[in-house]
Amino acid sequence: MSLTDFFKDPKRKNLLPCLLLALAAGVILLLLPEGGTAPQNSGISPTETYREALEAEVEALLSRMEGVEDCTVVLTLSYGYEYLYATDQRVNEHASGKETEKTVVLATEDGGEAPILLREKQPVVCGAAVVCPGADTATCLRIASLLSALFGLDGDSVSIQT
Repeated sequence: MSLTDFFKDPKRKNLLPCLLLALAAGVILLLLPEGGTAPQNSGISPTETYREALEAEVEALLSRMEGVEDCTVVLTLSYGYEYLYATDQRVNEHASGKETEKTVVLATEDGGEAPILLREKQPVVCGAAVVCPGADTATCLRIASLLSALFGLDGDSVSIQT
């Protein structure tokens, strides 16, 4: 059966216009510019990127300490980024009680609307593990002290292995 015979069949008479319409819609969607409001999904979250950058900074800092030849740092974060947006609150009082309605305040920006960001809170480091081959006890104590000063970690939240 040829392609033309396939579409001439009375059962499939309306199939060709539908396929052409779907193809045209797909091409149009591919040609539309991407919106600026949705972040691009690169597979790595902003929190993961932040953690990796922080680990690299700590490794670079530790490598400048006396007695540290080569080290690997792994940090644990307690949560991801937190955002606080401006909201408008309306309270409706009824005989049965109060009803609160919150809506995010939007501002016009570059021809579109975007929420007003009041505060961005970075992830908090809650644990650190350091592998530092060949480090002596004094160096390990200095590393623990440095991590405590940087992130406010107590001794139970830091592990240093040689």
